[in-house]
Amino acid sequence: MPIPFSKKNRTHVVRAASDDGEAKGKSPRVGLRPASDWHKRNFLTSVLIPSLFTKRSGRGAQPLFPPVRSGELSITWIGHASFLIQMEAMNVLIDPNWSMWLKVIKRLKRPGFQIDHLPSIDFVLVTHAHFDHLDRRTLRRVAADQPIVVPVGVGNLVHDLGFNIVHELDHWESVELGPLKVTLTPCHHWGARMLHDSHRGFGGFFIEAGKRSIFHCGDSAYFPGFKEIGKRYQIEIALLPIGAYDPPSGREVHMNPEEAVQAFTELRAQRFVPMHYGSFRLGYEPLEEPPERLLAAARARRIENKILVMTEGTPVVL
Repeated sequence: MPIPFSKKNRTHVVRAASDDGEAKGKSPRVGLRPASDWHKRNFLTSVLIPSLFTKRSGRGAQPLFPPVRSGELSITWIGHASFLIQMEAMNVLIDPNWSMWLKVIKRLKRPGFQIDHLPSIDFVLVTHAHFDHLDRRTLRRVAADQPIVVPVGVGNLVHDLGFNIVHELDHWESVELGPLKVTLTPCHHWGARMLHDSHRGFGGFFIEAGKRSIFHCGDSAYFPGFKEIGKRYQIEIALLPIGAYDPPSGREVHMNPEEAVQAFTELRAQRFVPMHYGSFRLGYEPLEEPPERLLAAARARRIENKILVMTEGTPVVL
């Protein structure tokens, strides 16, 4: 049982034991070299500057969180990759971000509700150190002496924000948080906060709660590892990214909607909840394009009944 480190000296993190004792390789890391033709388009003039003059949408109304009975899950999409997962007497935040800006990138759709409307949070999970997933300002407001789980090498970014214990996981490692078991899975991305700190880990989270399970992919390009994740775990609900697939660098760092559908089938999950679109314009594709392409791809595969396109701030009980 890990011992909470001193509130006066939050410089230590807790490393978990491997879930199955297997040797741990490295998650496939995307290269940082841009595509050869990346310079043929100008993200500044085509996307960034026009976004500054675009009015934000969304109201951020006060949510009506329904009661969650034993065996039920409530999922609330906050926006981008941020989710509130509620079970009986248990509230979990994943990649919370209430910021209106990512440095110079404007948030074009407000979070689904204001941060002050959050219920008491028991645990926080952060998939990697990128600014749109690890928002220190948001985490500082959420922190109330509860545990936080991050990939290996990310703990020093959150240890001073007000959390009781920082659990660092390498991929396939797990930690038990009350009735939950949380495992970090590989993905095809990278985790550097700045260019010089490429040592930081990254991944997705598989969350087990009794007979219920949720998989939050984090950020990922498509890669064969989805098949391995699907073989290891029985995934009920998969939260998968579908946006930012036409990035300024031209690198393949995120899945497009068709690849996300392929990943979903390989994960063998029961339900697909799309995320990572609609809030920040991080690529050249229009904000409204990802869900349209997703539904078209799902119809082509005859799995449209498995797609749950959520509205920010509206809880869904499953």
